[in-house]
Amino acid sequence: MRRHSTLIFLIAAFLISSLALMGAGPNQAERPPQPFFQDFFSGTVLLQGSPPPEGTQIIACIDSCDTVFQSAPYSLNADGSFDQLEVNPQSEALVGHTINFYLVNEYGRIRAVESRPYIGVFDFYVQDLTFLDPMPVPDPTPVPNPTPRLTPTASLPVAGDPSVAQVPKIALMAGGAAVVAGAGLLLAARRRVA
Repeated sequence: MRRHSTLIFLIAAFLISSLALMGAGPNQAERPPQPFFQDFFSGTVLLQGSPPPEGTQIIACIDSCDTVFQSAPYSLNADGSFDQLEVNPQSEALVGHTINFYLVNEYGRIRAVESRPYIGVFDFYVQDLTFLDPMPVPDPTPVPNPTPRLTPTASLPVAGDPSVAQVPKIALMAGGAAVVAGAGLLLAARRRVA
């Protein structure tokens, strides 16, 4: 009987120490990883008081569209409504960050007045959006400025310039020499014919 009670005591001591060791594991500094899911949004869009043109697209961004998260574009319906715009980032660290909504076209994007926090619990939310800015349009094509043509300005002789007085003399001498040379050629041509 004594042997039997020793065995029971050893088994009880082993079980108690095993249970104590199970609770003595390292302390967890952070909460265990939690699953996070996408949020879905639906609603209507007003662009400066009326529905945007059919085919306009809407996107949702968390923090920065270029570097953090941008949803797939969703084409709005003819009445400006949308449903099931999916916000599904890859990082759980974005839970609680702000979602901004944008209308986009090939020329740029504009931001809605409203925004929401990213919850990440696979739920559907209704969010009507208001856009105060006009949709981006292409930059106007610059009209090339014609190169101004420089019109030559007449340069008149300056009064009192001594070279001005020499020009008529040279012209008269050249003209007289041409007349004498022409007359000589005419005489020579007539003598040959005769």
